[in-house]
Amino acid sequence: MKDFKEILKQAGITVTDEQLATVETEMKANYKPIADYNKQKEKLDASDEKVKTLTASLDKFKDVDPTALTQTIENLKGQLTQKDEEFAKRLADRDFDDLINTNINTLKGKNVKAIKALLDVDKLKQSKNQAEDIKTALEALQKADDSAFLFEPTQPQPQGSFNPIGGISTPPVPSNYLDEQYKNNPYYKKG
Repeated sequence: MKDFKEILKQAGITVTDEQLATVETEMKANYKPIADYNKQKEKLDASDEKVKTLTASLDKFKDVDPTALTQTIENLKGQLTQKDEEFAKRLADRDFDDLINTNINTLKGKNVKAIKALLDVDKLKQSKNQAEDIKTALEALQKADDSAFLFEPTQPQPQGSFNPIGGISTPPVPSNYLDEQYKNNPYYKKG
């Protein structure tokens, strides 16, 4: 790109330094450099391209009915809410069943299904303190005469140390008993 000074010299116009300084000052004030022009042109081209793209995208929605689209969105929101509620209910049921099963296993119940059948499940589900109420209901079933057979009987642990009749007692083994047994074996090493 040629500088305006070179253009003036090629045209055969001689300019003094004062005239040159004045022209430069006026050019800086009134004209933009080519680099600024190119930047603005690129921005304008990008904006034009964006407008074309957006117009093409909007043309796809010419035949769309906004009220039908709104109705579809509302239906989908309703279905999503229904699925969320169903999922939350399933999670709560699973947690409740796990809580019952854990408590039955803790109390050594023999048949989980039979024990669950004897519980008032609806009442326990609505309880505010489910864990405590389930434990209380299961303990009541365990102590009741007609349902005690569903649980392993709790056997009292013997107190103190004694050897029951017929029990096998083993004498303590000395730590060096092998030394005595293999004292004549040349390959035996004391460990």
